[in-house]
Amino acid sequence: MTQEYTREQLAVQMAALGQMFDEVVLVDPAATMRLDPKTMEPTGPAETVPPLDAAGRAWMPLCRGESVVMIFYQAIRVEKRPCVLAGVRDLPQTMPTNSREANSFLRLLAQYREELRRDYVTGVYNRSFLDASYRNYITEQAGKGEKVSAVAVHVNEYADLCNQEGAAAADRCLNTAAGILQIAVGMDQDKSTLVRLEDGIFLVVSVGIDARTMVDQLRQALSNSRRTFNITLSRRSEFTVSVAGSDWAETGNWDMMLSLAIRRL
Repeated sequence: MTQEYTREQLAVQMAALGQMFDEVVLVDPAATMRLDPKTMEPTGPAETVPPLDAAGRAWMPLCRGESVVMIFYQAIRVEKRPCVLAGVRDLPQTMPTNSREANSFLRLLAQYREELRRDYVTGVYNRSFLDASYRNYITEQAGKGEKVSAVAVHVNEYADLCNQEGAAAADRCLNTAAGILQIAVGMDQDKSTLVRLEDGIFLVVSVGIDARTMVDQLRQALSNSRRTFNITLSRRSEFTVSVAGSDWAETGNWDMMLSLAIRRL
């Protein structure tokens, strides 16, 4: 049975949980918003609550910047309003002990952190890395007066492949595209990085390179490469792309720069 709280009881419970967790927040799971426990008004966006078990509980690992956090969820009701309490615990990056078990755990944690920042299909970085880590670096570089740009690349056939040939064929198409784009972008993350946003859209964010130059660089790389992939073992096809970019100087804002590049596709 879901625990019922008054606002006064909730304040006491959150204070007690604060002794065990690095952060305790109240979440409206339907709206995906954090709530002020005193006023019950939204204060900002929250992570999507994962499916809860029969006891109203769940847990979820999440990559925040260079750290991995574990979030524990518990369904409650506050004055008859369904809510979720979320306790956030930072997993350690170092340990005071130098035992074999501790070192093994830290190695696994570092590997897992890297996996959380990668797209599971193509292996390039994902939106989590872009939002949690890279945007801070880009904002700092823009503040120093460096050129900053974003270029969106849309694999035009992706949606039709998913609908007509299935996810496996669409994934093979994306892998081919990602390989070509990664070679064109290079591996120097201080200059450019390749990210898969969602569906068939990739994003290249660059420092010291304007959008037009990067668009030309990507188009040339794609036109000089074999853009063929396997639909099945006996059938092959070729993909096409749309490429468009925007510069920080046009918007002066991270979110608007990315949004403008995608709208121009």
